[in-house]
Amino acid sequence: QETTTFSSSAPAMTYWWALWLFAFGALVAGRIVMPLWRNVYHRFEVVAVVPESDGVVSVHVTGRHLDRLPARAGQFCIWRFPGHNHWWLANPFSLSAAPDGRTLRLTAKAVGSTSAGLRHLPVGSRAFVEGPYGAFTSLHRTRPGALLIAGGVGITPVRALLEEEAGGDVVVLYRVRSEDDAVLVDEVRTLVADLGGQLHLLTGRTGEGSAPFEPESLRALVPDLAERDVYVCGPPAMTSAVLSSLHGLKVPHLQVHAERFGLG
Repeated sequence: QETTTFSSSAPAMTYWWALWLFAFGALVAGRIVMPLWRNVYHRFEVVAVVPESDGVVSVHVTGRHLDRLPARAGQFCIWRFPGHNHWWLANPFSLSAAPDGRTLRLTAKAVGSTSAGLRHLPVGSRAFVEGPYGAFTSLHRTRPGALLIAGGVGITPVRALLEEEAGGDVVVLYRVRSEDDAVLVDEVRTLVADLGGQLHLLTGRTGEGSAPFEPESLRALVPDLAERDVYVCGPPAMTSAVLSSLHGLKVPHLQVHAERFGLG
């Protein structure tokens, strides 16, 4: 009869059962207990809904004791609005402004029924927030200078990160089809100007001769990029192209921070 590692002896069985119970307990605590407790404690609710353009809307959410919520610029949350959709429908949206202890802001592009309907959220309605999640934050900075690369609505966590910059040398590359598609571009311009940085708005359709993220194009735009921390957030194809170019340009791995922007 075969003896498996799990049942080879009483101590082995005790060890494996303890390991499985710990993992299951951590999952339940992290995905169910903690989110429920935070929502009871903070009592999140919508305080403003601001259309940014025809297809983009920002939702401002407040709550009790938000200064105790461990959220940072660059992170994302899983958002549910029970009065807007079924409770099981949720979307990941990045914080589009640095948390200030009073409100949280998400900015969403209308890519589905859930995000498209956010502009109709009633002020005062409850919000259920799970998170924050993600390591796309300034905690991982290794260099004084930063290069922030965003594609489309992936600008939202980058815009939030700009609020946490305390100076230094900042360059932002913002890739969109046209300037009309540049979400929050006025806010980004103001923040970059206040920091004395540079903003490059890279417009044009992919495949029409515009290839700003090829290695030589990146080097031309930011000659010292290997000396900077590089933050990348955008559609998966764009993010993969940028990461490939950064690897080819020998930017050290510890200086590269990426977030693949999907439904948010």
